[in-house]
Amino acid sequence: MTRALAAIAVAALVVLAGCGAVFGDSSGGGEPTSTVTPMAVPTDEPTPEPTPGPNTTITPGLTGAGIENATALVATHSARLRNTSFVTRTNTTRLAANGSVVFSQTSTLRAGSPGSSASFASELNGSSWPSSRVATPVRTAAWSNDGPLLLNQTYANGTSRYDRIDSPGLRASATGLGLQFALEPLGTANTSVTELERNGTTLYRVSGRVRDIERGNVSARLLVDSRGIIREYRTVRETTFDENVSRIVTERDFSAITASVSAATTSSR
Repeated sequence: MTRALAAIAVAALVVLAGCGAVFGDSSGGGEPTSTVTPMAVPTDEPTPEPTPGPNTTITPGLTGAGIENATALVATHSARLRNTSFVTRTNTTRLAANGSVVFSQTSTLRAGSPGSSASFASELNGSSWPSSRVATPVRTAAWSNDGPLLLNQTYANGTSRYDRIDSPGLRASATGLGLQFALEPLGTANTSVTELERNGTTLYRVSGRVRDIERGNVSARLLVDSRGIIREYRTVRETTFDENVSRIVTERDFSAITASVSAATTSSR
């Protein structure tokens, strides 16, 4: 079952102030001409975003210099979420060479605390279906309680299929395998890190772009917190396996993360 994340792109807005001038006026009659001193006009310049030092370790796999080890970065993210509840929303869009949408998939996963249930729902839309469309469901619902995965898939012709699958469960598969594949070709030579604050939380924005033989052109933007949780990400990569699809855009965010993640963070250090 394919998943992908609703991703949220982070933009910085810079407001530039305009300038003006004040001029004096002169009149005849022998009276002295009054001189008006021009008002000082402040110049608003963008405040440089703080950048962590290149030797600063933010979380395993990520330093101020950029992504040093994508596998370690994603593994840390997954470990931090292992003992907590969270919600993740994902959107994946496959685009043709002319920019038109071939198809898109949206999904939401709600994972309770360990030992409780997790649920997953996704929907596939588009004017054209994947090459494996016969086996591709347009709607998927799944449930898991740290045991077998209960799966309900509905296809374009209206038929449904129910399955009970032995698997690691929804939680284990929700936290970043697809992201790891996209990030693997990125390194400190082609990524940058800037620090920002959102609602009192310090986050690190990671941006990167690379040309990879296996994956084509890949670009990525991530927001990572100081605990190593990837709060949101967006990846864009070329496709080399489908002649109808030129690019795949994946967006995903993680929210409603319970405070118990702090205990997981402490115990893993």
